[in-house]
Amino acid sequence: MKEREAFLDKMRVAATCAVVLLHTVTGVMDTTDMGPYPAEQKVFLAAMDLICWCVPVFLMISGYLFLAPEKNIRFGDMLRKHCRRMMLALFLFGVPYACLEQMMTERCFRPGMAWEAVLMVLRGESWSHMWYLYLILVLYLVTPPLKWALARLPMGAVYGLEAALASAFSLLPYLSRLFGRADIAALPDWGIYFFYYICGYLFAVHGRCLRKGPWPGRILAGLAALLAAGMALSRTAGGFAMRIAYNYPFIVLLSLLLFGWGVSTEQKPRKGQRPGGLSFWERAAELSFAVYLIHPVFLNIAYKLFHVTPLSFPIGVSLPVFFLGTLLLSAAGAWVLRKIAPLRKYVL
Repeated sequence: MKEREAFLDKMRVAATCAVVLLHTVTGVMDTTDMGPYPAEQKVFLAAMDLICWCVPVFLMISGYLFLAPEKNIRFGDMLRKHCRRMMLALFLFGVPYACLEQMMTERCFRPGMAWEAVLMVLRGESWSHMWYLYLILVLYLVTPPLKWALARLPMGAVYGLEAALASAFSLLPYLSRLFGRADIAALPDWGIYFFYYICGYLFAVHGRCLRKGPWPGRILAGLAALLAAGMALSRTAGGFAMRIAYNYPFIVLLSLLLFGWGVSTEQKPRKGQRPGGLSFWERAAELSFAVYLIHPVFLNIAYKLFHVTPLSFPIGVSLPVFFLGTLLLSAAGAWVLRKIAPLRKYVL
């Protein structure tokens, strides 16, 4: 049976929790004038700094699994299984979400809304968190030719490609925004997602060197902790007010350190399923995709329907409560959805 690496389940669960917290925060910041809430804004920005690694880690998990040299993936299999899964998720969840968005705007339901919702999904205009499914769909489509190219490129060329992607899609856009220099060549930030995907491949190829004793993992964890502390301090004490994104250099570095630390913790891969059944992390990881798909439902109910947000209460209490409440409700909903056999088999 194929070896199962437990760290992937743990990283997937951690990244899912981080996504829920990220959307708990951005759901407020995207719809509220934060001017009257300077202290809360600092807390929100610091929280975003510390959890924006979630999407890069998801992408590296995919790259680790699909681009690994020993993984044999044919284009037909990619279409029939993985791309079909993303397409079904987009329409089964994206269309109802697009309908809900129209109903919230118009305060009514029209028969034509269903068709308009289909068109919105085709245009990428459903709820904002669905963007990730379009990205993954593109990455799945390019996986077979990308694997073919990576297998034939010298490793030095792969690292050179990664350096070029990081410079073009992370460092230059950051400097351009930091200094307000439109004359600095800044490419769109979408290229950084290919950088993360290929990073997963590099970790799959060279991950063993991070498992030679406890020190590589300790060093990576220590560096990640120092970087996170510095990022938080720059918000709370330094007054750094720029809103960051997945392509910012500090997020790139933090994501790589955390994923590398995760790789280092896998000391002894297990074969298949343990005799005692699935572990907690395996069971939680099975819920991750469904949690990702449905968690904005609960945030939108609170924020848009009842007009209650973490800003309605003291932030030190409300933010953990909103995050944990959303996470638990989403996990319960995901568990129920996975009881539906066709959903579990073809989508979740």
